[in-house]
Amino acid sequence: MSDAIPEPSPPAFVPPRWLRSPHVQNITSSVGLRKWLVHHQARTLRQKTEDCILTCDDVRLHGELSRHPDAAAGMVLLFHGWEGSSRSTYVVSAATHLFKLGYNVFRLNFRDHGDSHRLNRGLFNSTLIEEVVTAVGAVQQQFPHPRYYLAGFSLGGNFALRTALRAPERGIQLDRVVAVCPVIDPASAMAALENGRFFYHQYFVSKWKQSLGRKLRHFPEYNYGEALRRIKTLRGMNNHFIPKYTQYQKVEDYFDAYTLTGDRLASLQVDTTIIHSRDDPIILHDDFAKLAASRHLRVETTPYGAHCAFLENSRLGSWADRRLGEIFSA
Repeated sequence: MSDAIPEPSPPAFVPPRWLRSPHVQNITSSVGLRKWLVHHQARTLRQKTEDCILTCDDVRLHGELSRHPDAAAGMVLLFHGWEGSSRSTYVVSAATHLFKLGYNVFRLNFRDHGDSHRLNRGLFNSTLIEEVVTAVGAVQQQFPHPRYYLAGFSLGGNFALRTALRAPERGIQLDRVVAVCPVIDPASAMAALENGRFFYHQYFVSKWKQSLGRKLRHFPEYNYGEALRRIKTLRGMNNHFIPKYTQYQKVEDYFDAYTLTGDRLASLQVDTTIIHSRDDPIILHDDFAKLAASRHLRVETTPYGAHCAFLENSRLGSWADRRLGEIFSA
C-alpha cells in the first residue's frame, strides 16, 4: 500500500448510475454536448485571453493567458495531457471554472502541442521537463502574482509533479500543485493502452501520427513519412521514434526517465495533491501503491471518474474542476 498521505475526507464524487461506466465518462467528457457546453461557457474566458510565446533558453513555448482587469486571487498554470493542448475540453473547462473564481489562468502548450509545431525544430518527448520548468519561471517573471498554483492532467500531471520537485531549487513559487490522473508509471500506462479497449489505443496512435505529420510539414528534412504510414501501433512508434529522436536507445530507459514511483516524490517540498479514479482504464489504480511517503503529498481516490473525466451530473459538470478550486482556496 502507498505510504503517501491520503486526504482525510475528500468530498464525495458519486455520479448517477448512467454516468458510472468509465468508458461513458471518457467518451462523454470530450465530445458532443459536453464539448459544446464547455466551449460555449468559455466565452468570457476567450475574450480575456491573449497568446504568449515564452522563450525558454533556446526553446519557444506557446501559452494562453487569461487575466482579470483588476486584482486576481492568484495565478493558476494548467498543463494538458499527451497530444492535448491548451484548448482541450478538460483544460478549457478547468480554466473557465477557475477564472470565474477570480484566478488568472495560464494554459501552457508543451512543445509540438496545440499549434506550436513550427516553433522548435526538435521533437517533443516526455523527458523534456527542464524547458517546462523554465517556462513556469518565465511566466512568474513576466506576470507577477502573490500566489501561484499548478494543475496538470494525465501526462501533464506527471509534468506538474516533476515541476513541483524542481521548483524550490529553481526559485519558483508554487503554493499548491494538483495532478489529476497523472502518469506515474509510463510503462504501465503504455501497457494499459496496448492491452485495454481497442479504441483507446487507436485514439492515441491517431493523435500521435497527426502531430508527427504536422511536425514533418514544418521540418520535411526529418523524412519519416514512410515510417509514419507503415507503423500501426504505439509499441512500433515508440520503438522507431525514441531511439532516433531522443537521447535514449532503449524504450525502457526512456520510460524510466519520467517514472515517479518508488522514492522519486519523497523529496517534495510543495503541498501537492494527486486525484485519481479507481476505474481509470489508462492510469491503473495499482500504480499508486508504488508511491513513496512524503508529508507534502496527499492522494485522493474516487471510485468513479475514469481518466480525467469526473462528470458528476446530467449537466455534465466536472467534479475535478470544483475540487481544484477547493484545494487552491484552502
